[in-house]
Amino acid sequence: MKRRTFLAAGLASIGATACLSRDPRAGGLALPSVAGRQGVPIGAVRRLIVERSDALLGRCRYVADLGHQRVAQPTLLARRGERFDALVDNRLPQPTSVHFHGLTLAEAQDGAGFDPIAPGGSKRLRFEVRNRSGLYWFHPHPHGFTAEQVHAGLAGLVVVVDEDDAALDHALALAPANRLALAISDVRVAGGALRPYAPSAEDCHTGWLGNRVMVNDALDAHFPVAPGWVRLQLLNACNARGLLFALRAGESSVPFSLVGTDGGLLPAPRPLDRVFLHPAERVDVLLDARPHRHIEAISLEFDPRLHATGSMQGRPHPARARFPALAAETICGRVSGRRAGEVVPEGEPLPLFSLFVEGERLPPRTLPQHVSSLGEAKAPPEAEARRMRLELSEQHGFLIDNRPYALEEIAFSVARGAREVWEIKNSPISMPHPMHLHGSGFRVLRRQGTFGPARSLATEGGGRLATDLGVKDTVVIWPNETVWLAVDFALPDDAPFSGRQRYMFHCHNLEHEDGMMMRNFAVL
Repeated sequence: MKRRTFLAAGLASIGATACLSRDPRAGGLALPSVAGRQGVPIGAVRRLIVERSDALLGRCRYVADLGHQRVAQPTLLARRGERFDALVDNRLPQPTSVHFHGLTLAEAQDGAGFDPIAPGGSKRLRFEVRNRSGLYWFHPHPHGFTAEQVHAGLAGLVVVVDEDDAALDHALALAPANRLALAISDVRVAGGALRPYAPSAEDCHTGWLGNRVMVNDALDAHFPVAPGWVRLQLLNACNARGLLFALRAGESSVPFSLVGTDGGLLPAPRPLDRVFLHPAERVDVLLDARPHRHIEAISLEFDPRLHATGSMQGRPHPARARFPALAAETICGRVSGRRAGEVVPEGEPLPLFSLFVEGERLPPRTLPQHVSSLGEAKAPPEAEARRMRLELSEQHGFLIDNRPYALEEIAFSVARGAREVWEIKNSPISMPHPMHLHGSGFRVLRRQGTFGPARSLATEGGGRLATDLGVKDTVVIWPNETVWLAVDFALPDDAPFSGRQRYMFHCHNLEHEDGMMMRNFAVL
């Protein structure tokens, strides 16, 4: 069985760049016009500054120093094959790191938290963008501080392009404003003002939820688009909230086509009217805006399957004792910190953002029926599953294989080039866990035990959802559900990847991540 047939995720997903110029100045693909935050070529960044923008609220931001100008909260734009080479300055009162989520990087560049940047410190990051076109992102990953720092606004977008991506945009004749890259997060607003991150014991157990949505750092976000095809590349940057994304024009549903997931474009579009999007997952969707003047993006009502209650009172991450909070607030210490109206429960309807359709109608274009050459997910017949269990400990909270995370522990090792099947089962007494893998992409093979409302969206073979298709780095696993993944550990052979490489597998409910729901593994 050929490796590309097996997975098309490891080296196949970050694959060859023969058709692209290694040096973008030599005539590679043009970077797209992506609306939302200001776009910055990834190779132009000389310094990435991590700083507080509002000490009272504990809000933070990334600032890209390009030498001749500085851009706050940039969207980084990259052709596959380009290089990032920048100094990261930590101006926070806490340790931090920069994890380029979804990109296949060596341990030293992955930013997983093994080597955090101390307050006032710096670290140089150098890497080549090897992945397929798609929406990736960067965020902090220091042990015990990830949830607070991401919630504070440290969630940057990376849009990677290649020939498949450019061909899709060309076929649809996308207007410059009609391609948007959007990070969706929820915050707590009271009295017309944001509340700082101050999770109670309950929040630290189930995850921090808000009552309003910010899109690219803006409340009540709205975007003008031309009456033609619109491409939305969406990231769920919430700490814990799952979304059931849909579009509405008045009382009518607006259909859309799913053309990509975490690691890039699917082989063919999938027509949908709703799609689950859990923390750290991404979707790439297309809609025809010509029949409409105003389109609302919303999260529909759904059963969040919260089968575990409790608290983590008095058990914040031990690393927090040595550093202050970003705002003067208690973390995990109080029994309850939720005031009336400050939390919309997960699964309740929630408005996300609006599109206003303006201008002359663009000529109709037919959506291509094939958008990439990615093959179907397959596992090698000889592969024996590596089994993992997601469990709830009364003493420690949510864990993987009932073991609290230990920074120096290597749970298991795999050989470079190994091809494995992972069987991950969630406990019945649990909640949905969006599980994220560092270092390699994976393919979802099948699901078993999916609960009714989610099963109704399982339109693909093996009981899979449409969002299970393509190359993934994050997958949600519902209570009492088992999911099988195909993982290819074919890391590149160049110098940054030589020797042992440590990576993580963890829950991307960020309160769970800070609460020790992680495992380390090594690729040898």
